[in-house]
Amino acid sequence: YYQKQAIIAVGEHLGGKFRKSLLVMATGSGKTRTAAALVEVLMKAGWTRRILFLADRRTLVKQACDNFGKYLPDYTGVNLVKDDLTPAARIVFSTYQTMLNRIDSDWQGGNRTFGIGYFDLIIIDEAHRSIYKKYGAIFDYFDALLIGLTATPKDETDRDTFGFFDLPNNMPTYDYPL
Repeated sequence: YYQKQAIIAVGEHLGGKFRKSLLVMATGSGKTRTAAALVEVLMKAGWTRRILFLADRRTLVKQACDNFGKYLPDYTGVNLVKDDLTPAARIVFSTYQTMLNRIDSDWQGGNRTFGIGYFDLIIIDEAHRSIYKKYGAIFDYFDALLIGLTATPKDETDRDTFGFFDLPNNMPTYDYPL
């Protein structure tokens, strides 16, 4: 029930002309499953065509890619950390570093595989980490909806998860604590 409530809350938030949402859900409550269902809803509604799923560790990227493959077998995904991008890929899974390197190398080489509008949605796993400082350039570069997933948001001066998602302090789009 709470995963459905999270999807409804994000849908209402995005429908209210907001471009960023934050789901705060306890560890083990199915954040990845919720994100996959949300992707399916947004794709079927015509809001998104290509999705970027970012995580800060290779193991989290692999885990998300594998799980999305189970949950959404009809949508082609690619793990950019270990595989080359295929034109059919609707969901791209990557670490921050890999994506930043691809943007930079494409820019210098003139390829521009990932233009600013390439992705319609970016899902940020463990959104309380790695979104600040140098990796924040990814979110400045892409013009996409953002959905953050975390169990432990930060509200520190230089690491304010709520502020990053343009939300009032301690007020995520949806919260499911255990």
